[in-house]
Amino acid sequence: MTDASRLARRGARQPAYRSLARAGYVLRAFLYGYMGYVALRIAITGAVKSADQQASLVAIAGFPLGSILLIGAVVLLFAYALWGFVRAVYDPLDRGDDAKGIATRVAFAFSGFAYVALAFFAIGLLTHGASGKHPDQITQLTERVLGAPAGIIVAVLAGLVAIAAGLGQFVEAYRATFQRDLKRRQMSWREKQITQVLGQFGFVSRGLVFVLMGWFIVLAAIEHNAHEARGFSGVFAYLLVQSYGRPLLGVLGLGFIALGLHSLALARYIRLPGERH
Repeated sequence: MTDASRLARRGARQPAYRSLARAGYVLRAFLYGYMGYVALRIAITGAVKSADQQASLVAIAGFPLGSILLIGAVVLLFAYALWGFVRAVYDPLDRGDDAKGIATRVAFAFSGFAYVALAFFAIGLLTHGASGKHPDQITQLTERVLGAPAGIIVAVLAGLVAIAAGLGQFVEAYRATFQRDLKRRQMSWREKQITQVLGQFGFVSRGLVFVLMGWFIVLAAIEHNAHEARGFSGVFAYLLVQSYGRPLLGVLGLGFIALGLHSLALARYIRLPGERH
């Protein structure tokens, strides 16, 4: 093990970092909860609004003392991103080195990169402010990919990965494997049951959105049109105009709120490095 690895593992075990990581789960709870709230508003009013994690940070910027809150959000986003990398590299949650475990750890790494990107977006809000409706990052990224050599193949693969990730969310919801990451000995029977239901509802909702996002990326690659690709907001807008779309979007909104509440439970009971079950 290199000196850098030892330093990283030692740092992840420090009480100060563990506190930041737990606070990161609280921020994550707000991000998902706000997305769910906006999805519900879209379902009720029919007015499409940005409903992704970036929109959640824009909402924070609009709060009283928004700049101070955004500074705190940047710190917590980086702390939570680091937790993603720690889970991927050092495997404190015991996912293992088989194919399934490696796939899960790669997903943790992608989560880390995603939250680093969110942190830089929050820094941009601090330095430049909110500039109206922000563009769909999935559409922008797909456009860049399609313009690169072998871009169509890469985009198709990215879409298939997103679909696989969504299906993986369904499997995790069915098996409730996320429960093993918690310090269950410290939880009451009711807390265990509520946390499981919230997690399962939230994972199914997020899984459905991931599957649709992946399909739209594949469609964008096939038609060589990046505007076919959609992020969270685009998926919500798509569902709105479908038959029974409003009820389904309302259920998805509640599912993302459940995912936010589940993150609050993780903030309290997730098993971090150096902690017992």
